[in-house]
Amino acid sequence: MLATGVSAAPPKAKTALPFPYARMGVANGCFVESVALGDALRARLGGETWYRILQWGAKEDEEAVAGHAVLVFQHLGKLWNYDINYGLNALETPVENRDNVDAVAKEATAPYMGKITPRFPLYREDFAQAADPKPPAEFTGVEESELRDAGLVAGRLAKHRPVALLEFTYPKDGVTRRGAAAAFVHSGRLCVYTATNGTVPFRVRALNVDNLRQLQELLRRIYPGVSALTAR
Repeated sequence: MLATGVSAAPPKAKTALPFPYARMGVANGCFVESVALGDALRARLGGETWYRILQWGAKEDEEAVAGHAVLVFQHLGKLWNYDINYGLNALETPVENRDNVDAVAKEATAPYMGKITPRFPLYREDFAQAADPKPPAEFTGVEESELRDAGLVAGRLAKHRPVALLEFTYPKDGVTRRGAAAAFVHSGRLCVYTATNGTVPFRVRALNVDNLRQLQELLRRIYPGVSALTAR
């Protein structure tokens, strides 16, 4: 499995998005921020808008490190790349080559060259979904960033797809801790976002967010010993 969650304080974007948009600002949020912006593009610019999440793994000093994800989309006859670390930038790759993931990835990963070695770039293409008819209740009055961030992600993504906001406990360093995750379907995968681990996409048979037993099994791959799982 590949967790995607590289993030940093973003410098000012070189270009503005085609509509007002506020990012969530959650930890390890590159994938979910890209999902949310893709949803907004489809809602604002129309269902035929071409966009993909570009995702890659990474290698640093011969060790595998967290991957990254950005949003690539077509607008005004050009390709654009939105990266939470570098904002919005026009790509030189012509629109007719938009499906050439290697060409697009070469541009999108350029700011990271010399720091890491990007590996295995791929596109993740989503399909239109309906807003969650019963969106999860976000956490209020909590100090734990892990809970707050999962709640923010669940609330934003639920505007365009079913989302499960999960609360659970897990052991760490001999202490029982409280955790939270947002589970959603994207590009044929059941994705689980947590603030500490970013987004992990899983291949599953039951592609929905209602099966708590399945979700607990997936969470245990991220947090061994997960228990007391509930959906808000």
